[in-house]
Amino acid sequence: MFFDKLRAGAQGTTSKIILVAIILSFALAGVGSYVTRPVQEVAAVVNGDEIPAQVLENAYRNERARLESQLGEQFSQLLADPAYVAQIRRSVLEQLVEQRLIDQKIADLGLRASDEQVRNAIRSLPEFQVDGKFDNDRYLQLLSRNNLTPEQLRDSIRQDLNRQMLLNAVVGSAFSLQSEAGLLDRLTRQQRSATLVRLPLAQYEAKAQVSDEEAQAWYQAHPEQFQRPEQVKLNYVLLDAGTVSADDIDEQAIEDYYAANQASYTQPEQRRVAHIMVNKSDDAEEKIQAIAERLTAGEDFAELARAESDDTFTGEDGGELDWMESGTLDPAFDQAAFGLAEAGDVSGVVESEFGLHLIKLLEVRPAQVKPLKDVRDAIAARLAAEQAGNDFYQREQRLAELAFEFPDSLDMAAGELDLTVQSTGFVSADELPEVLADPRLVTQAFSAELREQRMNSDLIELGDNKAAVIRVLDYRPAAVRDFEEVKAEARAQALKDKAAELAREAAGELEQVWTEGDIAGWLSEHELSASELTDVTRESAQDPALLNALFAMTAPDEQPSLQTVTLSGGDLAVLRLNSVNTPEAPSEQLALIRQGQSRVQGQRDYQSLLNALKTEADIEYRQVQSEDDSFF
Repeated sequence: MFFDKLRAGAQGTTSKIILVAIILSFALAGVGSYVTRPVQEVAAVVNGDEIPAQVLENAYRNERARLESQLGEQFSQLLADPAYVAQIRRSVLEQLVEQRLIDQKIADLGLRASDEQVRNAIRSLPEFQVDGKFDNDRYLQLLSRNNLTPEQLRDSIRQDLNRQMLLNAVVGSAFSLQSEAGLLDRLTRQQRSATLVRLPLAQYEAKAQVSDEEAQAWYQAHPEQFQRPEQVKLNYVLLDAGTVSADDIDEQAIEDYYAANQASYTQPEQRRVAHIMVNKSDDAEEKIQAIAERLTAGEDFAELARAESDDTFTGEDGGELDWMESGTLDPAFDQAAFGLAEAGDVSGVVESEFGLHLIKLLEVRPAQVKPLKDVRDAIAARLAAEQAGNDFYQREQRLAELAFEFPDSLDMAAGELDLTVQSTGFVSADELPEVLADPRLVTQAFSAELREQRMNSDLIELGDNKAAVIRVLDYRPAAVRDFEEVKAEARAQALKDKAAELAREAAGELEQVWTEGDIAGWLSEHELSASELTDVTRESAQDPALLNALFAMTAPDEQPSLQTVTLSGGDLAVLRLNSVNTPEAPSEQLALIRQGQSRVQGQRDYQSLLNALKTEADIEYRQVQSEDDSFF
């Protein structure tokens, strides 16, 4: 009955209109899927020149890898801060924008590195060198391994050289005047002599008195000094992978693994060949055929390679290349080299992307399989590690299931998996046990969701085959600690402030006495003494704060030059500058100083160029979603 009514309703005019509309919408959607194409995301547009989002993503990955290598574990903690990650991405994008502006300026100026400069730059790259010399075989192998063509490498090197040319033009045009360098030279070697009176803070702390009321007033005036960070109290279970001994691995399992992975223990066939190459040109075919005829006539292959090969790097060695395996060089060259049957055989003409070749087989190393006895221990260790990992994975999955099924307690999970429920007192993020000090766990422990629901967390992987589940038992928000809790600390801080105030008053009094005449009586009365600083230079082994103050003081005139300075340890000192000795004759370092000033000025000029290009440019920054779903 129901389906009859449905069929009857479908015959109505209204139903037919609706049906046609639905079919049309599907049809249009289908057509749209054929005529539309994914639009490439753009990170920025610089004077109409787009920087693709993928270029930004690649540069961002490279920068992350560099920072991780440089900072180690500290970088992992920094990555937990989304603001830090966004900052890295903004910095990388800004560098790409600057590069694009520089490339556009290079194009406007018509700067272009020559082919010879590019070739020399490639030859000098250490990646392509063996024993300090360019190795053509290594060059070809690395290009093939990285899916690069010689043209792509050439264009990339040329671009870098073009940028370097502009940099050198700007930096190289900077200069420093002789008088400027001479002044810096003399100031660098300047010597100053002074008298110093140190006012030890400890001496004034002994004289200072602080009441409870003063300590409480200091506490109230400086609440930021007594801030307690937010804290949590946790229960947690920690799952750590056990170890499986290689001695426990069944011998049959080792043999089965060896049989199933023969390729991993096989040294493939290797060949050593020599070649004669002619660069591609209109008459290349004629040249290579002429060389082939001379070989047929009996001329020596090595001598012809030295005399006729355009590959001058290998030509010096008779065209010889290093040992090679199948699949490591240009496909056509590779196929021809491994198609030769006997040592001494010479191929026909072979065309590769590098040129035309004649290839001679010099020597063959047959494929070899390592015997089981040589690799048994390595296989046993591998299987033991895999078994330990598999055991951990199974227990990890079960822990996740139990923590979810019994969300208000960790006891069930701990009991079944033979784990211990451990607890912390109230701890801040910096006070968590070392095994829990992982950014992912810290984020969970202080999340509003866990502390409000009081439920088990999801499984948290800690790396190195470790995982944990936590449960927040209690939470304390960040707050100023009670005065009674920090009374001693507040008193100590107030005492230091009062001592510093007494010391400053004494320093002011000393300056006044020193301005008027002799200070011997004042020093005796205050149980202090003066010391002489003679011929002090900017490189002298003195307190940095003292050196900065001493060389900032004006030379003494009718009135003595006095200065009170706070030393690095907190003590105060009063300085009286007695003399300034600035040498007149230039030193041997004058030329180096002038070069250094020129470099600094050149760097400033280059930065000014970048700033000017940015000011004049039409730059549009677009929001781009990264792989970690963050926007900037």
